[in-house]
Amino acid sequence: MNKLFTLRQLTALPLLCLLLLSGKLYGAPQQDKITLSLKEVSLTQFFKEIENKSTYKFFYKDSQVENTSPVTVEAKDLFLRDVLDAVFVKTDLTYEISGNQIVIKQKPSPTTKKITGTVTDKGKVPIPGVGILVPGTKKGTYTDENGEFALEVPLLNYNIITFMMIGMNDFTLRLDTRTYYSVVMEESSVNLSAVVVTGIVDKRLESYTGAASSISSKELIRAGNKNVFESLKNIDPSIYIMDNLLSGSNPNALPGMEIRGTSSFPEESSIGISLKGNYGNIPNTPLFILDGFETSIERIMDMDMNRIESVTILKDASAKALYGSKAANGVVVIETKKLLGGQQRVTYTGSMDISMPDLTSYNLANAAEKLEVERMEGVYSSPNTIETQLELNRLYNDRKKLIEEGLDTYWLAKPLRVGVGSKHNVNIELGDSKSLKGIADFTYNTINGVMKDSYRKNISGSVNLSYRYKNILFRNVMTAVSNTGQESPWGEFGVYAKMNPYWRSNDPETGLLLRWAEPSTYTANPMYDATIGTMNTSSYLDFLNNFYVEFRPTQHIKVAGRLGISAKRSTADEFLPANHSTFSTSSYMYNEELKMRRGSYRLDNGKSSSFSGDVNASYTRNFDRHFISANIGAFASESMYAAYVNIAEGFPNNQAADITFARQYAEGTRPVGLSSLNRELSFLSTANYAYDNKYLIDATYRISASSLYGKDNRWAPGWSVGIGWNIHHEDFLNLPDFVTQLKLRGSVGVTGNQNFNTSYAVGTYQYYIDYNYDGFTGSYLSNLPNPALKWEQKKDYNIGLDAAVGGLYLRADYYDSYTENMVTNVSVSPSTGFNMVRDNLGLVRNRGYELTANYNVWQKETGFVNIYGSIASNINEIVRLSESMKTFNELQEKEAADKGNNKPVIMYKDGMSMSSIWAVRSLGIDPMNGQEIYLKKDGSRTYVYDPLDLEVVGDTRPKARGHFGITAEYKGFGFSTTFRYLFGGQMYNQTLVDRVENIDINNNVDKRVLSGRWQTPGQNAMFKRLGRFQYVGDNTSYQEMTRATSRFVQDRNELTWGTATMYYDLPKFITDSWRIQRMRFSVYMNDILTISSIDIERGLYYPFARTVSCSLSITF
Repeated sequence: MNKLFTLRQLTALPLLCLLLLSGKLYGAPQQDKITLSLKEVSLTQFFKEIENKSTYKFFYKDSQVENTSPVTVEAKDLFLRDVLDAVFVKTDLTYEISGNQIVIKQKPSPTTKKITGTVTDKGKVPIPGVGILVPGTKKGTYTDENGEFALEVPLLNYNIITFMMIGMNDFTLRLDTRTYYSVVMEESSVNLSAVVVTGIVDKRLESYTGAASSISSKELIRAGNKNVFESLKNIDPSIYIMDNLLSGSNPNALPGMEIRGTSSFPEESSIGISLKGNYGNIPNTPLFILDGFETSIERIMDMDMNRIESVTILKDASAKALYGSKAANGVVVIETKKLLGGQQRVTYTGSMDISMPDLTSYNLANAAEKLEVERMEGVYSSPNTIETQLELNRLYNDRKKLIEEGLDTYWLAKPLRVGVGSKHNVNIELGDSKSLKGIADFTYNTINGVMKDSYRKNISGSVNLSYRYKNILFRNVMTAVSNTGQESPWGEFGVYAKMNPYWRSNDPETGLLLRWAEPSTYTANPMYDATIGTMNTSSYLDFLNNFYVEFRPTQHIKVAGRLGISAKRSTADEFLPANHSTFSTSSYMYNEELKMRRGSYRLDNGKSSSFSGDVNASYTRNFDRHFISANIGAFASESMYAAYVNIAEGFPNNQAADITFARQYAEGTRPVGLSSLNRELSFLSTANYAYDNKYLIDATYRISASSLYGKDNRWAPGWSVGIGWNIHHEDFLNLPDFVTQLKLRGSVGVTGNQNFNTSYAVGTYQYYIDYNYDGFTGSYLSNLPNPALKWEQKKDYNIGLDAAVGGLYLRADYYDSYTENMVTNVSVSPSTGFNMVRDNLGLVRNRGYELTANYNVWQKETGFVNIYGSIASNINEIVRLSESMKTFNELQEKEAADKGNNKPVIMYKDGMSMSSIWAVRSLGIDPMNGQEIYLKKDGSRTYVYDPLDLEVVGDTRPKARGHFGITAEYKGFGFSTTFRYLFGGQMYNQTLVDRVENIDINNNVDKRVLSGRWQTPGQNAMFKRLGRFQYVGDNTSYQEMTRATSRFVQDRNELTWGTATMYYDLPKFITDSWRIQRMRFSVYMNDILTISSIDIERGLYYPFARTVSCSLSITF
């Protein structure tokens, strides 16, 4: 034991010495205590004082200390290290102690520093979940639930960081020497440069794989100020808004439109009467979403454009699958302006709109020309008695004399005017409360059409309130719209185009309107109808309330709920007095029973309502190189409408403009109506993943149950998968800096269409109103139900490319889609009691491309110049038809065989387009006899028209269409103009048929009757001989109309100057002196000029118009 103890002691002894030595070397400075009292002395003096009071010596370079600030030291019995630390902490120097030597060194430069701060809105309310990024690095963070953040940032010259959040404008902060920052972000309803607004959950643009077009409010206003649709057709060709060649510029006509082609057959009215009030569904119309809730075309058309913040068009499956079984025709998402807060302000926007009729498409004969046509036609020649010929000579001479005296009535101008309307909008922001904000909006809009007494008046108001309590946001938007429209009591414009110019409209002596334009034939003066109380009006009152609540439990999770209700009431009145020209025919003049039935009244009443709600939970997070976004949601809705039509006749006088004064219901009619009730329940899940912001994938699944479907197929799944590749982020490609975006994306998915009637899947019964049995009224099944009916299904494939190279931005898409399970008529056995039932059959294909380009020519602080253009193409093909459509074609062939039919019939066949033109092929006019030569299917030639020879001779769908234009701004002055074009399609020129060949000699005709028709043997002419005779095999002849023939199918290539806008923003020094925030003067011109390869009368019911608008906007 003793030996062992001694050994341990000997081993520990040197160790103990080493420890004591170590303590002496490294612990000694802590043992030396210093007492000093120095004030504002140099470091050199400080070092000397330390050396005097200790054994230590300082070693340093004079350059290290010569520019340092004076130091003040008050130390009493402190360790040396504590004194040194207190002095050097405020300098860029440090020290190292070695023995009794103190070496002064330069502090190493730090590479990062920690900054902290808070992010709030203008109301000083903290904003959680704000993304904070150091540009050019992968450093970033988010604000917490209190809006606070902490971030290590690199110390670089001119270092900046960016704050981003959906619904807020991006904010860039330039760092300085501070370590704490207070950031105030401005709210915006949408940041189009960062997100894609889908109406359910906003998607980050960088990782988005869908095909969508986002259009800002500024772009909409630059393209015109009439309504949303007039602006959209000047911006994006993917939404095809067709010109209405019949209704022209009628302010009460709703536009027809489609996205990426037609995929459903047109619907027929189930009650035999078209409904007013815009109830029901239009098969190929897109789905419209307003602030997250489904809405109608009419509501969008009547919206004040000043309320709109953005429009997003969802086109492919990856974009529109969010809406599942309703999205097959595409989705148009409209977001209104949200609360900016920050201050109280009032904005007034007013405009005066001038509409001028455009009659350039009309080429009617004047009085002398029409009289000559009648002479050539043989109107004033008679093979009968000499007395008849003398009477015709007298009539000819009388008319010729009046013409030579100057009679040449220009009937087209009679019902027209220069329409002057106005629009006024007042927008009031209610304050900058930290938690409560509000906007009140009021609009009055009067559109006076170019036909006299036609108008559309719209009054709307909305209140938008939001309240934030901690991390919960409440928002409510209430809107009310009152609309009144009136069709012109002057009648259809086409009636005036038929009036002979040698007829008078007014008595030459009294100046009063004449009742008859031609008394001898009781040809009514259509102007007279406007003076006797003719009425055709419509109105509706629409109310909607949308409530939102948003809860953010963490910066990564958001839970949102929405609840919307709407109600609409509409009415329409159409009254034709007893002495209206409709009742001026001889049958009404001489038949006593018909005399009692003169005068008619049609009354339409309708109502609709909807209820919808949804709850969505979303999760978004960055994990180093990984970005994940997911959303789950549940939706429920109910919508209904009911419309009723009453038509009565027999009114004693013009003042009895009320249906209660009617003698009876119109013959063969009774009160009819149509109603619909649709309930839907659906569930949604979406996910988005991005790796290193390079490789992207999107997935969406939505399953819906609807009462529209048969009971055996209630549920309809919709899905999509999209992938993307941000090529510009690939390091190995080493792309130049000016290539800021190069994204390749593709998608596939299935969506559905619900634009059909609820009665297709369920049985509907009607009562035997004319019979009863033993006092009981029986009922019968009015349609054969189909419990297996399911949704129309559209499968979309899309591949696209987004590129930004320097100032050039390109977006290209190619798509291929197949619509199957189309709801169509299917023939059934007559033993069922019905001829047909609705079922899912048929297949239609649409494929095409879209290309959009925008180039920034010049950009400075004082202004910019941008040029842009686009082209889009769609090819439509019927792949497979149902048997019932073949029956439909047979009926159409019978209609074509009618010698009184002069228009192409609509037919559908496999391999053809749904917009094909069907006619008999023509080889032109025989120069020897002026008759038309037809080409039969077997290749032979004939003069005989045979409807069995009908074939496709053209397609009304253009091969391509698009737009191009320029936008520029310089020192407050702005200019924008857009041209639209289309080419490659065809049109059947009905004007030539009606006004040149199938002329009614009692009406006016086209000038080309005189120059283009065959007159003498050997003449090459486009039009047949006068007289409308056709030879048959035995050389006899008979009168017959010119029917559908390829001779009147013409190529349609058009260039339209769609819009031109000029504006000026007053300089800030002027607005400040006037104590206003902003003032802008604007001038708009719409539909300025159309150049077409086909001369056809446009606007037969209502003429087209050119519009000029002057606008003033002031913000106080």
